[in-house]
Order: sequence, then structure tokens, then C-alpha cells
Amino acid sequence: MNLVKESRAAGVALLRDGDSWVVVVRGREAVRTKVENWALIAYEEERRTNDPASEARARERAHFEMQAVRSDSFARRAANSRKKGGRGGRGGV
Repeated sequence: MNLVKESRAAGVALLRDGDSWVVVVRGREAVRTKVENWALIAYEEERRTNDPASEARARERAHFEMQAVRSDSFARRAANSRKKGGRGGRGGV
């Protein structure tokens, strides 16, 4: 068996055994299939559910996304407030 992917923190590994793909969770075989995409999806699901830090990373990612939205909003408002125009105002004659 050849190791393709491994997440030691979650205890999950994706192995290639001849023409089969095997997902191993903490030493026991969870999925054995001949379809590579199915094995990759099963690996990602097992990694996500067994990784202790995945929830913390999701919260951190959400925080940074919200911060980016706020920064974008601030930059847009700042750009609009700088549109003062020259002599005689912003438009007109």
C-alpha cells in the first residue's frame, strides 16, 4: 500500500492498494473503493470530522472574511467622501 495523503492530527490516511483506494481512520479501514474521487471525498470528510482544530480554523476564517468585508466597506466610503470636486463644487456650471 502506498500512502497518498495523511493527516496525523486527525488520524486519517488515504492509501493506494493496487487498483483500490483505502481510507484509514485511526488504524481501521473506513472506506475501500476503486473510485478515486469517492475516496478523496471520504478522506476529506473523515479528516474534517476527526480534526480537533477544524472548528477553530473555521471560526478564524469567518473572522477574517468579516474583517475583509468591513475593510472593503470602509475603503468605499472613504473614496466617496474624497469626491469633493474642485473650484465651484462637484458639478454644475
